[in-house]
Amino acid sequence: MMMKKTTLNLIDILLLTLIFFGSSIYASLEQYLSLQQAGLESPTDLNLNSEDNYSLLVFELFSLCIAFAYLWWRHFDFKQLNFSINKLTLPLALLFILLAGGIDHLFYMLIFPTENNVDVSSYAELQPYLSFSLIAAAILNGFYEELYFLGLMFTVPKKWLPYVIIFGLVIRFLFHTYQGLFAATTVTLFGLIFVLLRLRFSTLLPFMLAHAFFDVFGLGLPF
Repeated sequence: MMMKKTTLNLIDILLLTLIFFGSSIYASLEQYLSLQQAGLESPTDLNLNSEDNYSLLVFELFSLCIAFAYLWWRHFDFKQLNFSINKLTLPLALLFILLAGGIDHLFYMLIFPTENNVDVSSYAELQPYLSFSLIAAAILNGFYEELYFLGLMFTVPKKWLPYVIIFGLVIRFLFHTYQGLFAATTVTLFGLIFVLLRLRFSTLLPFMLAHAFFDVFGLGLPF
């Protein structure tokens, strides 16, 4: 019986990057160039409809199947990925939301100190916005992105980990450029905070839940 691999090499990471984010990076940069040509710093509307959410679900499920097939072919030991659930899972998710959201909120206020970006919406106003497709897409996307950034990337040999982390931050920036450079930078700061927390906490579910929260409500303090 062939021994299972407990680490991934740099070629594995490059191929998984193409599987997870290759088309997203291309589309994001294309949209960013369109923004530049239109003289805009960011899109006027980033809201996704149900069709967009279901398209994201299909794309990410398909990409996950390819990624898992590749990892199975490489005899990767999936036990290296910690998906454990315990009494600390939800408190940790809340802690990560407060830390990442708070730091990104402060970053926004430092750049735009005169803007009041707190939009207090009533429950009635949120009802039509919160849909099954949005919540499902947010949960899957949180799993999808952090599986790559905080799971698979952390299985490289320790000597390569600092370089892989920097590479991962660049990738996170690139496929968010469709939102504009400032938004992509803010998301990258969010990614850096998660990486620093990941060095302390190995369990992935709190990160995925926190990411899903931000996908639904936006990146910032949860007011």
